[in-house]
Amino acid sequence: MSSEPSLDAGPSRKKIGPKTIALFLFKLLGTTVFLYWAFSQMEDQSALAENFRLALTSPFWLGCGIAFAGITVLTSALRWHVLLRAQSIDVSFSYIGKLTLIAALFNVASFGTAAGDAMKMISVMRRYPDKKVVITMTVMIDHMVGFISGGLIFLVFAWAFGTVQATENFGVRQAFIATTVFQTVGIFFIVVMYLISSDRMLEKFGGKMPKMMANKHIQSITSSLNCIRSSWKALTVSLAASFALSASYFLAFYAGLQTIGEDVAVSTIFTVMPIVDVVSALPISISGLGVRERAFDFLVSELAGIATSSAVSASLIGFLFHVFWGVVGGIYLIFDRSAFAKHPH
Repeated sequence: MSSEPSLDAGPSRKKIGPKTIALFLFKLLGTTVFLYWAFSQMEDQSALAENFRLALTSPFWLGCGIAFAGITVLTSALRWHVLLRAQSIDVSFSYIGKLTLIAALFNVASFGTAAGDAMKMISVMRRYPDKKVVITMTVMIDHMVGFISGGLIFLVFAWAFGTVQATENFGVRQAFIATTVFQTVGIFFIVVMYLISSDRMLEKFGGKMPKMMANKHIQSITSSLNCIRSSWKALTVSLAASFALSASYFLAFYAGLQTIGEDVAVSTIFTVMPIVDVVSALPISISGLGVRERAFDFLVSELAGIATSSAVSASLIGFLFHVFWGVVGGIYLIFDRSAFAKHPH
């Protein structure tokens, strides 16, 4: 009997164990604590409802926010599609677009991006069962490319625009410095991986560690890295898509601020959001709820001088723009599960 999960009728159904329940309860507790913390800092508890009512009277910025979030889905699909094609996995962009849209639902409704990534990988693996390691590597590379775009955006807007130098708040300044170290080291590590994946370097490793390099999984990983390294077109397009993805994701929160009449500079959002994105990805709350709002408030309120109620409201509205496409993905999943089929129609 095959151990591969069945997706003929949709995502695999696994028995919910005690660890899963414990993790959910832990994240639920984290979400509750951080949301309470964010709300407790608000000077006027009724301001949140008032800001949401105000947002509904801003159709232009609501449309922009939904559009920015939609571009995030499209560019995410494009980035992974290009990386898959570079590995000779012949999938259509429309198919990857469907999976990415459905993944938006999984990311919101589950524990985070890991659920969406797993769903996408399993779906493509069913069509290409002999390339499971390669498909897994494309997702890893996809995240690495995303890390580079987000990191470079932060470094440029935080330092080239003088944001760090102009910050007098000690806590905010330390957050900028810590993120600078984190992003710089991360990008350096990715560049090193890129360099050592060359044929010349792999031959050297093969001579020194022949047994390890003879392992079929290691060979698949190194081959995948080298394939991306040698494909300038795929690398260039995936990086361009990644910068567009990061920018559109951040701009959705900028639109959230605009819906409630807070005219915060785009440069401020591009400085703050890479930090908020990293912090909200920590596995301590559901979909980053509460953590995102608290971090967004801490940074934006200090840099732009807006009220805590406005910062928290804008963060929630920006998040809801992305939730919108998760709902669309859910509706699509109800009526069409062909994306999970073992063979393309």
